[in-house]
Amino acid sequence: MRIVDLLADPSLDLRLETPSTAKRLDREIVRCAPMEHLDPTPYLDENVLLLTSGIGMNFMEPSIWDGYVERLARVPVSAVAFAVGPAHRHLPPGLVTACAAYDVPLLEVPTTVPLHKIDQFVEEWLQAERLKRFDRGWLLADECARLASQGAEITTLLAAIHAVIEGPLAVYDAFDSLIAQYPETATWRTGAGRAEGPDVLSIPLPMGLSNPCQLAVKLHRSAIEVETLLAPVTAILALQLNRAVAVDASSHQDMLRFVNRCVGWSESTRSDVANAFHELGLSRRAESALAVADLSGDHAAAAWKLRVALHDVFHDVRVAEIDDRLIALAQFPRESFAEASEQLLLIKPALPLVYRGPIRTIDELRISLVHALDLVHHTSKPVVAPALGLSAVVAAAAGRGARESAERFLAPLLEHDEQRSTELLPTLRTWIRNDAQPSRTCEELFIHRNSLGYRIHRIEEILGLSLDTLEGKATCLMALRLVDIEPY
Repeated sequence: MRIVDLLADPSLDLRLETPSTAKRLDREIVRCAPMEHLDPTPYLDENVLLLTSGIGMNFMEPSIWDGYVERLARVPVSAVAFAVGPAHRHLPPGLVTACAAYDVPLLEVPTTVPLHKIDQFVEEWLQAERLKRFDRGWLLADECARLASQGAEITTLLAAIHAVIEGPLAVYDAFDSLIAQYPETATWRTGAGRAEGPDVLSIPLPMGLSNPCQLAVKLHRSAIEVETLLAPVTAILALQLNRAVAVDASSHQDMLRFVNRCVGWSESTRSDVANAFHELGLSRRAESALAVADLSGDHAAAAWKLRVALHDVFHDVRVAEIDDRLIALAQFPRESFAEASEQLLLIKPALPLVYRGPIRTIDELRISLVHALDLVHHTSKPVVAPALGLSAVVAAAAGRGARESAERFLAPLLEHDEQRSTELLPTLRTWIRNDAQPSRTCEELFIHRNSLGYRIHRIEEILGLSLDTLEGKATCLMALRLVDIEPY
C-alpha cells in the first residue's frame, strides 16, 4: 500500500498539507501505528503510518515540533496522519513547517473520520495484498514443481522465478560459493565478501541441513513482499537441490563397492567389476562419462556446484565422496558428451577435476578410473584425461605377477643400501621423479653433479641395465610404481 492510495480514497477525506514529490507519496505503508507519545520512535518500525491526535502536545514552540518530526524522519515513517478535533482544532503551524522541512508527508484527518477507520482501512488493504502475494507465490511454486517433475535444471527454475519477481537471483551453498544464477549476466560476490547488503535479500532454503543453501535476490521492491512471494517456492528449490544428494546418497555404497573393485586389480576380476557396475543401475550398453575431483581444503566449496552441474548435464548420475575426492559416473547426456564436458570444465577454473568420456566398455572404464584417481593429484585445474595413462597400465599389470617381479628387480638396490648405508634407491626414485634431469635431482638431494653421476653408474651396475636408454628409464619407473615406492 502507498500513501497515494490513502489520498485517493474518498471515504477517508484525507488532505495533504505538505509539498511532497510523487516519489515520496509512492512510499509503501507497512502498517499503522497509533501513538500519542512526544517521542514515539522507540515503538515505530520503518515505513509505518503514524496516527495521532496530538493529545498532550499543547505547545507552540516551533523547535519542539521540529525535534518531534526530525526523530520521525530518522525512523523513517512513511507519513503522519494528524486528526483535528478536541485536542487541536487546526493543524499546528509548527508541525506543518517541520514536516515540510524534513519531507515527511502530513495528512490532515477531518473530525468526521476517526483514526481507527484509517487503521482498519490500511489493515484490510494490506491483508488483501498479502493474500494476493500468497496466491501468486503458490502459483509460482506450482509452476516450478511442474518444471522440476520434468527434470528441469536449477537455472530453469530460477528463470521462472525471475519472470515473476523481475530481479536477478542466485543460489549459494554453505561456503558462500555460487551454485547457480539467473540471468547469467548478473554479477554476484562469493566467499567471505558475500555480505548481505540492503539491496540483496538472502533466504535460507529448507533443506534439513545445519548450514543450508541460500537463495539470494537483488531487490527492486519491498523485501517483505519478495520474501512472502518466494516462501512457497523455496521448498521446491530445496527439493531440487536435495534430489541430487538423495539420488547420490542412495548409490553411495554401490559406488564405493565399484571403485574398490576397479582399483583392486589383484583381488577383483573383470566379472567382479561388471557385477558392481550392474548394481549401480547403469546400462551396460550405454556410453558412460567419468569425473573425479579433489575436494580437499578450499575446493570443498565446489561440491554442491559440481553435484548440481552433473545432474544438470546428465540424466543418470552416480556419485560418491571418498577421502576428499568426488567420483562420479554418468550416462545419457542431456545434449551431448562434448557439451557436458564443456560445462563441467567451466565449473571452477582452479578446481582439480579430471573428466573422461564417452567410455564404451567396462575394461576402458576401469582403466580410466584408476588413471583419473592418479591424474587428479597432478592437476590444478579441470582437464580432460587422455585415453591412456601410465598409472592405469601399472595398476593393470600389478595383478599379473608384475609386482613380485618388480620387487625382485629392485631388491639388490635395497640390500646394497641396507648393508653399506648408501642411498641408491632414494637417488633412483628422485632422479626418475625429476624426469632424469641431473640439475633438478642434485638440487633436491643436495649433492654435487659428480656424486649423482657416480650413484647412477652404481645403480646401472647393480641392476644390470643402462639408464641412458628410454627402456632403462621406463623399466625403473614401472618397477618403482609397481612396488608403491613411488605411489600413483
